[in-house]
Amino acid sequence: MHSFVRRSLSFSLGVVYFTYVLAPIFLILVGSFGAKWFGTLLPEGFTWSWYKELFSQPMYIDALKRSLVVAFLTVIGNAFVCLPAVYAVHIIDKRWLRSLFNFTILLPIAIPPVVMGLGMIQAFNWPGFSLIGTWQILVVAHMVYTLPFMLRPLMANMDLINWKTLEEAGASLGADTMIMMRRVLVPNLLPGLVSGALMTFAMSLGEFQLSVMLTGSQSQTYPVVLYQAFYVSTGFACAATTVLAGLSLFSLFGVMGLGALFGKSGHKQTLFGS
Repeated sequence: MHSFVRRSLSFSLGVVYFTYVLAPIFLILVGSFGAKWFGTLLPEGFTWSWYKELFSQPMYIDALKRSLVVAFLTVIGNAFVCLPAVYAVHIIDKRWLRSLFNFTILLPIAIPPVVMGLGMIQAFNWPGFSLIGTWQILVVAHMVYTLPFMLRPLMANMDLINWKTLEEAGASLGADTMIMMRRVLVPNLLPGLVSGALMTFAMSLGEFQLSVMLTGSQSQTYPVVLYQAFYVSTGFACAATTVLAGLSLFSLFGVMGLGALFGKSGHKQTLFGS
């Protein structure tokens, strides 16, 4: 009886999840291949024309390239910021510093992107000097917005390794600080670094509120021009949305695959890449 109830509950939750989460994504995918979609649950006909039109318009191609570049630079920037930060918090090992670290992680999540965008408009819009409307300010904004998604997996990874033992072993072999950082710390933090990079990339690629507030006509990202696609046609908008969803899901599956890989093989500490 209890087994039947559990199965029924699991099935019901699965149906609800599919209806409210997966079904809209499925409909967008189907709609991107529909020749006509108006007033019906499913589109009519089949066509590739929406994708051909999408990839033939320079505005969308340029915006997609710009989003990929911004997301890539956001990952690189966050890696350079987060690696030293995680190392310092772990080595100093003070409760107040760990609390400050956790607060820093939660702050970008707690503050709405519109508030962050307004703050950056005021902070970087001076007479004779303004970064508003440039891709540079967008990279900075995305770095702040995605900071928790890089810091959290790196700190979790750092807490798993016995860094004190590795550091003592490296020192006994004559390794200086730079060698320890390059050949010991980074290889041991690689699972957290890659996981954080994929999540950061996906979050930056799909971010809309900061992008629409901080970009100009020459620096719009793909989510911003995607919003304009809904004024063209339903099929065209579905095709543009499917491209963005596909890139984001690719990053998500990368994180899941990485977690399964390291979960199966186990995390092994390495000294000098051995």
